[in-house]
Amino acid sequence: MGACRSILQGACMLVLTAACAFAVDTADWMRGVRDDAPLRRIAIPGAHDAGTAGMPWYSRTQDADTATLLADGVRYLDLRVALEDGKLRIFHGPSTGVELDGILQAVAAFLDAHPAECVLLDFQHFQGGAEQPALAALTAALGQRIFAAPNPQDKVGCINSLPLSAVRGRVVVFWGSAQDPQLADPRLFLRGNDAGTRTNACLHSFYNESAHMGESKALIGTTLPQYLARFASLDSGICVLQGQLTDGWGVRGPRSRENTHAAAMDAFVSSLANSPHLPAVNVILRDFATAEKNAKTIGLNRAKGFFK
Repeated sequence: MGACRSILQGACMLVLTAACAFAVDTADWMRGVRDDAPLRRIAIPGAHDAGTAGMPWYSRTQDADTATLLADGVRYLDLRVALEDGKLRIFHGPSTGVELDGILQAVAAFLDAHPAECVLLDFQHFQGGAEQPALAALTAALGQRIFAAPNPQDKVGCINSLPLSAVRGRVVVFWGSAQDPQLADPRLFLRGNDAGTRTNACLHSFYNESAHMGESKALIGTTLPQYLARFASLDSGICVLQGQLTDGWGVRGPRSRENTHAAAMDAFVSSLANSPHLPAVNVILRDFATAEKNAKTIGLNRAKGFFK
């Protein structure tokens, strides 16, 4: 058998390569990962702008709802929350969509059914003063499932030393509002900005807009390796590789952009198994996340030696 091929069977993905054959249960894949695997080293599928299913074509970057994304293997959700008419809603660009509470309830139900898994919630952007109500909604929906830093004065050190065993059945929450006094809460971990210049960040997610507005070949050939090299030099925090193209002009839409990009991005993710960049691979962010795409990221943990 030559190139990698995949057969989708519900929430289970059978991945076949020339060198091996192994099954990935996308709903329970972390159950097969070693307890001592550092969270910031595990290869984790992520959903860019989660919660946008049902939005207009120019704002929609996912087709699946939260429950489906999680069942299909996603363990990192990029969430952008606006307070609109007294309700917390997911927003992307000019559009608002589902309520945050529905997403949080789906995460809670998933963790109840799959207690060996861990979900990363990245609240990247807020609008309309949504910060305080969003934290209240998180507390109400997830309660004790929210991981708290044992030493709130050293959250970076906490993330750097965090094994999967400490967060099974829980969520780890990253917060993008750097001036929010609520960051004193031990449950909130500061996320970095696009340029990577924010001090004490526990999550890094570099984003060069002009590069993502370009073509797939340049993003994959130049920009993504540069991001991975920066992650390696930092050697700290959760590292999110933004693998999506951007429709900056609102003309083609995310789906059209992904159609020109998905196959090459799939090949790039698979190639990381034999790349010197492999140790720096952590979260890989995708548009229109599917079990097939997610299985390619999950499979990198085999090359990392993290499967039991």
